[in-house]
Amino acid sequence: MDLNFLFYSIFTLFVIINPIGTVSIIRSLLDDYPKVARVRIIHRAIIVATSSLLIFTVFGNAIFSFLNIELYSFKIAGGILLGIISLHMIFGQKQKTKHTPEEESEWETMEDLAITPLAIPLMTGPGAIITGILLYSSAVTGEHKIYVILSVIIAFMLSYFIFRSSEKIFSFFGTTGTKVITRMMGLILLAIAVQYVTGGMVDFYFSVFAV
Repeated sequence: MDLNFLFYSIFTLFVIINPIGTVSIIRSLLDDYPKVARVRIIHRAIIVATSSLLIFTVFGNAIFSFLNIELYSFKIAGGILLGIISLHMIFGQKQKTKHTPEEESEWETMEDLAITPLAIPLMTGPGAIITGILLYSSAVTGEHKIYVILSVIIAFMLSYFIFRSSEKIFSFFGTTGTKVITRMMGLILLAIAVQYVTGGMVDFYFSVFAV
């Protein structure tokens, strides 16, 4: 058993998912909802994020190849979406999205929020997807491929416990402190978004114009 590869995969995915860095972002998005609703949303978001990352990890190369989508396009698209979210956080605006009457009841239960933006792209973003694809592609044996799949599950299990503890973390800082942290994390998220976009543009340049 190559446990070094397993631990490396868990550590890499955990760092990319970055639950410690995104816990304040998720907490700020759920700040207006009761505790029971927050727990339900986080639980659903973890399930969606884990399932999505597993699908992209195992079938990512085949999906992108079939749809003729380059990884740099995914980076740019994810960065733009994260940028929109970050601006709402920085300026203290509530996110508003139009929904059809059929979707309204589901929106009221906040299940849509668990899918976007919590699960995708905050938890399972371009970085996590690309990392999962690269780890799975580098797995030369069936055992290593199983380790990558286990790593995704374990990384999100650890993230779930951190997100569930956000209540205690933010009760310490209070309302004003939470708002300050939210603005700061919004700025950091905007920087991450810019990094995704610029990274995608660099990848595009070398893919198209580099000799």
